[in-house]
Amino acid sequence: MLSKKKWMLAILLVFLFIVMDKFEKNDVLSTNYSNTLLAPQKPTEIYQKVREWITPNEDVVTVSAPLLENPVLEYSTIQPYGQGAVLSISASQKIGASENGLIIFTGYTKKTGKTISILYDNGETVTYGFLEEFYQLPYTTVNAGDIFASVKRDILYVQVEKDGETLETTDIVDWLATNYEE
Repeated sequence: MLSKKKWMLAILLVFLFIVMDKFEKNDVLSTNYSNTLLAPQKPTEIYQKVREWITPNEDVVTVSAPLLENPVLEYSTIQPYGQGAVLSISASQKIGASENGLIIFTGYTKKTGKTISILYDNGETVTYGFLEEFYQLPYTTVNAGDIFASVKRDILYVQVEKDGETLETTDIVDWLATNYEE
């Protein structure tokens, strides 16, 4: 739980933001901070700004599964499916992060069942679907090699967004080879 000081600080910040917004609308202030903060933005831009403001604390205890010893993702075939690709998996596997990032979605979708999306530090957003189990909570960071999910079914869905564009199946094959092979 947050302490009383943190709650008071949070309430004070909200109050200051509301007052600043009113002053900007009445042209008392010539800044446009409230418009900038309220404007719809891409999650990557917000993540990059927050990441710049916050530096990692050495005293933070990471809550995660054990590190993935062998990050190679094994699959036998790959086929296009929706905006991504479906990989044929011969055995159950644990899926690990290829590099540092932030989990931005964990949930269930109609097309891909249990699904998780990770925004990596290099700007790529990778979505994995048809998962069996999640090992990380949403809005937590993952380090390279951290196990975040497992797949026990015959298929795994992968979608990769890079520089605002969704990769085609042939590009996903190259991406998998680059990120999951040693």
